[in-house]
Amino acid sequence: MSPGGAMSPGGAMSPGGAMSPGGAMRLAARISWLAALSMCLGSCGARQNTSPTPCMSDTECHGDRICHVGRCRFLEEARAELERPHGDADAGSDDAMTAGDAETEPARRERPMFMGGPRHDGRSDFAGPASEPSRAWVYRTRARIFASPVIGPDGTIYIGSLDHSFSAIGPDGTLRWRYAAGDKIYATAALATDGTIYVGSDDGNLTALTPRGQVRWRLDLRDQVDASPTVAPDGTIYAAARGLYAIDPSGAVRWNVATASHVRSSPAVHPDGFVVVGTPEGTVLAVDASGQQVWETHVGASISGSPAIAPSGTIVIGTDSGNIVALGSNGAELWRRETGDDVRATPAIAADGMIVIGSYDRHVYALAPDGSQLWTVATSGRIRASARIDSEGRIYVGSQDDSFYAIAPNGEVLWTRELGQDVDSTCAIAEDGTLYVGADDGGLHALR
Repeated sequence: MSPGGAMSPGGAMSPGGAMSPGGAMRLAARISWLAALSMCLGSCGARQNTSPTPCMSDTECHGDRICHVGRCRFLEEARAELERPHGDADAGSDDAMTAGDAETEPARRERPMFMGGPRHDGRSDFAGPASEPSRAWVYRTRARIFASPVIGPDGTIYIGSLDHSFSAIGPDGTLRWRYAAGDKIYATAALATDGTIYVGSDDGNLTALTPRGQVRWRLDLRDQVDASPTVAPDGTIYAAARGLYAIDPSGAVRWNVATASHVRSSPAVHPDGFVVVGTPEGTVLAVDASGQQVWETHVGASISGSPAIAPSGTIVIGTDSGNIVALGSNGAELWRRETGDDVRATPAIAADGMIVIGSYDRHVYALAPDGSQLWTVATSGRIRASARIDSEGRIYVGSQDDSFYAIAPNGEVLWTRELGQDVDSTCAIAEDGTLYVGADDGGLHALR
């Protein structure tokens, strides 16, 4: 602007307040450009009404659209989303949970993470099918599924695959969005109450995603993250890689307890306030909320599965020497039960304290709280999957004989369903009773 307040000669107004010839030409050109843009938008159709299609990269999108949060979007739409606070959701989105949704969600014991919560006891709030279900649909990935599905408050099913993809699937089996990790995903995702999704992968990263699949942050743990992350009641994320990490919701590491080698065991949160994890060195390690070791107990063999915590506070874990071991909250061994082969599943623990776990010896074991055997069920394959227990006490577990089993609390096999290939994934139970489970055929199977 000039001292007199008029636009300078470089602009459209002269010092006397009149528009210069050059300014008039530029203004006319701008009006013409805006008119042409308006005509193009009208002739091409309103962009807001274009249904975004799922994608993993920009090459899958057409025209001037890009791949944004797993969907092909126009650039201005993507910019508008990024300018909003990360907790906001699209008004028309059917797969987002806002902070208000989290506050109004009915209080539930189960949380969407591995084995249904930070204690890893495997119990569900919902009842699965008592009689053999039909296969409602199968969502296919391009490699086997080892991770367990988790279900969000709106019914969205989240699943990782060894094809490096992490997918959000609607209850009808349609893809809502897909995130591409840098390597295989073995770990089960964990959801926080604000809707943030935490995903680990073999590229060494723990990634926080919004309910729409947008990356909030990515933390490099410098080792494979194939153990499932756990979200504690206070919002702290516990993750394992080469050691145990405590991470705050912003992605900052609060502390790290190093271990001698890579940890595959998912951390469990004890009601006494410490975190428990198994190590390949054959130790069960307890660490308090400040990162100080509380105790360490040697159980005699490498640990591939995760600890589960009983209502009494007893910690139960399997070992690669075929033992199921129970520890007190002080780390003292209470009892052990031998099976015929590796125990790599995580125990499921019923409300009455009954412990259910499968072994590589092809049997499912049910033990009393004192370790005495209640019953066994034989399958035709090794059992790597962990069992889930529904609200009626029924047990659901997969086997490497290509089948999925439903077992009554007394050990009676209620039904089996062949899925075509090994079932190493632990199932999730939806509110309507649908069972979701992954298999080595690369499919997420919906049984109802």
